[in-house]
Amino acid sequence: MELSEVLVKIGLNDKEAKVYLAMLALGPATAYRIAPKAGIKRSITYVVLESLHVRGLVSVVPEGERKLFMASDPGKLLGEIEEKKELYKRFLPNLEALYLDASKKEKPQVQFFEGKEAMFSLYEKIYESKDVAFFSTIRDILSVFPEFPKKLNEKAMAGKAHVRELLTKSSQDIAYAKTMEHGQYFEQRFAGGIGEFFTDNCLFDGQVAFFVFDPFLYAVLVRSDGVYKSLKTLYEFAWGSAEPFEQIIKEEEKTALV
Repeated sequence: MELSEVLVKIGLNDKEAKVYLAMLALGPATAYRIAPKAGIKRSITYVVLESLHVRGLVSVVPEGERKLFMASDPGKLLGEIEEKKELYKRFLPNLEALYLDASKKEKPQVQFFEGKEAMFSLYEKIYESKDVAFFSTIRDILSVFPEFPKKLNEKAMAGKAHVRELLTKSSQDIAYAKTMEHGQYFEQRFAGGIGEFFTDNCLFDGQVAFFVFDPFLYAVLVRSDGVYKSLKTLYEFAWGSAEPFEQIIKEEEKTALV
């Protein structure tokens, strides 16, 4: 690495570095001699010399009617670096406080996932979450990603995640629910009334994911504290009034006996 590059890295600009090195090589010298040595115009050299003088890196030595300029000891640069370091350390807590405050004001983000592979990558993110809440009709996900629900069920039954699924009372959803294991960490309930969810939807890690299967495959991920909290509240209302899996099975058994 060139010496000029070193000086630039520790705080001088390119022209200051060249003038300072020229003075180190020449000793006391006029701007007339320094300029060609530094490889810059004499008019600019005067400006740079003044800048270095203000920083204490140049001494002015009068010689008759002339002014000679002399570089200060290079150790002066180290002292300047140490002063900057101490100043930065002094105000670092203030800077960190600003950083932490800004991180709490995270801007909402919307991310688009197009195609089967991209959608699957989002399902994999959901799989890594410890708390997952779905509201969906199972038909579409089973047709495209048949292995995912079972994989998530197994993780929940191992106590590695808490998974809730709010389904409809369609024959497909009920048949699917019967294939899952149920317990403390994997729960299924069924929304009252008639209807279906036209997307597969999930709340996890402060985010909301919407999976669309028709007319083409894509998903939308929303990272927004406000959106997440609102939908989470709505989900809890729906979950509280929904019928547990066990109740649906009992109703089916009674119907079969009639």
